[in-house]
Amino acid sequence: MRITVVCFVFLCLLKCNCGKYENRKIGSASYQFVHRIYGKDRPIFSFGDEPDETKWLCIIFGMCHVSFFPQINAEGELTSVYQWTNLEYDYPSESARRQAINNKEFILENGAPLDVDVHYTKSKNKIFVTVPRFQQGIPATLGIITSRSYKGNPVLAPYPSWSWHQNSKQCPRDRLVSVFRVKIDECQRLWVLDVGRIGDDRLCPAQILAFDLKTDQLVHRYEIPDNQLQSNSILVTIIPDVRDPEGIDTFVYVADCQGMALIVHDTQRGTSWRIVDKTMYPNPFFGSYNIAGQTFDIMDGIMGMDLSPYKAGDDRILYYHAMSSGSEQWVRTSYLRNQTMFLNDPSPAPQIFNVYSGQRHSQVPGMAIDKNGIAYFGLVTDMSMNCWNTALEYGTNNIDVIAQDKITLQFPSNVKIITNLLDKQELWFVTMRFQKVITSTLNLSETNFRIIAGKIDDLLKGSKCLNRYPSSQHVHVHGGGYGYGKQHKRDHRLN
Repeated sequence: MRITVVCFVFLCLLKCNCGKYENRKIGSASYQFVHRIYGKDRPIFSFGDEPDETKWLCIIFGMCHVSFFPQINAEGELTSVYQWTNLEYDYPSESARRQAINNKEFILENGAPLDVDVHYTKSKNKIFVTVPRFQQGIPATLGIITSRSYKGNPVLAPYPSWSWHQNSKQCPRDRLVSVFRVKIDECQRLWVLDVGRIGDDRLCPAQILAFDLKTDQLVHRYEIPDNQLQSNSILVTIIPDVRDPEGIDTFVYVADCQGMALIVHDTQRGTSWRIVDKTMYPNPFFGSYNIAGQTFDIMDGIMGMDLSPYKAGDDRILYYHAMSSGSEQWVRTSYLRNQTMFLNDPSPAPQIFNVYSGQRHSQVPGMAIDKNGIAYFGLVTDMSMNCWNTALEYGTNNIDVIAQDKITLQFPSNVKIITNLLDKQELWFVTMRFQKVITSTLNLSETNFRIIAGKIDDLLKGSKCLNRYPSSQHVHVHGGGYGYGKQHKRDHRLN
């Protein structure tokens, strides 16, 4: 919850405990959450952006303004910022909520959050949450967490307004049918990927949208042509690639986890193209999932993606993987951005796609890469959050566990790196009992969904991911400078 205190006094003497304003733990009603790092159990506290010195005096002439937002603990570990037994929405009244339930427009057990993104500003912060419409009964597919709660569950306000989420069957122009993931870029634009379907029913064309977060107005809309999609296509991940301060030179990469393809959108030219490669397919040996003793099968292809840090004059690398696989891949974006290469064939040059020789032992839904080239992702089977320095070869030797808990870290669906107002990086992600969602066995008396966050600098302390020196067997591919080398003979075909 965000609390604002404004003191209109000539002299303000303030003594506070900003770094530890709430000393709670995660998990049960008391937020019990202890995770293990390097074999040592350590408690996790609520978090704040303030320095480690938690007691301070401020003398301000005029007005003093203290703003509390769900913040990152000075102790530096992960914390549960929000949690739900079931999602709740910002209905104008209790009677409106009840009517939606009676009309089956709102079915409590049907909604599950999949992604989160955070927009920090000096005046008002926004936390966005996506709720894909896997089935009917989900009132809104994209919302902002409000300061209100309903029976202990944080309330979501539909974004940008209720009207965008209604009458999906009529397919209005201003619409959001089903959103899996979003991404805020460097120009304060919220990129939204709308798959256009509810469950198996295709209602509207899939579309890429961008909202200016300074005004909440739509600034970009692009409908993906039908001939670039399969009948079963599900667009799950969106990654904007911004190359100039004004955001004019922007490409968008979209993962189609069922069409086993990558869609590239050139926003300036208003066009897109489809790219296919065998590295985007799932691996049958990773098609069976086991979360907390419950098993189910999914054969999802390309899903987790992110870019190497931007550096003027250098090529960027897109790292990606199929969720139901154990391998990691990379490709130079200079290839992806070259539409002429894919005009007549979506897979004309398989040699441009590269597979690391090392593997992980579990499925991974989403991933994110920080400004130093360190990747973060959750291992589904282990119920852990992990890191990997992309300057090193991929594999278990260089993957490190930064948090693990069999209750709170079930199915980390996606990961985001957020830069706060102090220019510090934060790790944010959604966890949920996906095994209960997919098998329709959700228990609404238990905590089922969480948004978890922590400070990058503190999470990495003592981690092997801070080791920037490759092993003697590591082969670094020169040209991009972001750590996309690997121990694999296919590297040499690109030099």
